Amino acid sequence: MSRLKNKEGIVAIIIAIIHFALWYYFAYVRFDVNNVKSYKYILGLPEWFFYSSIVVSILIIILVIICTNLLLNDEIKEEEK
Repeated sequence: MSRLKNKEGIVAIIIAIIHFALWYYFAYVRFDVNNVKSYKYILGLPEWFFYSSIVVSILIIILVIICTNLLLNDEIKEEEK
């Protein structure tokens, strides 16, 4: 049981780091958030916000589903036996 908890914890930390890195990249590095006049809009939201908050969140949700099914599913089945 503790082996599964350790693996879940490591996967969760890695996903959290990926989420923060992608969010930071799109919010501060990729787009110029200081110049309001240069903003482009997607669905009424500033482009930097749309990518950093909406798109990255959707990608992270998909990543969590993939990691749960691929990495943790086998160990969960083993514990049920």
